[in-house]
Amino acid sequence: MDDKRTFEENFLRLEEIIKELEKGDASLEESLSLFEEGVQLVRVCSKQLDAAEARMKKLVVSEEGEAAIVPLDLEADDEGA
Repeated sequence: MDDKRTFEENFLRLEEIIKELEKGDASLEESLSLFEEGVQLVRVCSKQLDAAEARMKKLVVSEEGEAAIVPLDLEADDEGA
């Protein structure tokens, strides 16, 4: 596993691992190895998403018509939905 892979690449590998485990054809040792890799990938993907969220900004226009960049508050957006 490579931390330099993109989120999409890591997520795709995670999906492959899940499909392989769901098949149930792997030995116990292979299953444990796949599971460990999957857990590591979940952690890497989570870090990548946290980093992306930290970079995200939302452009809004104030009542005065001025553009401003404010942090994107995903929790507030979910509550308003």
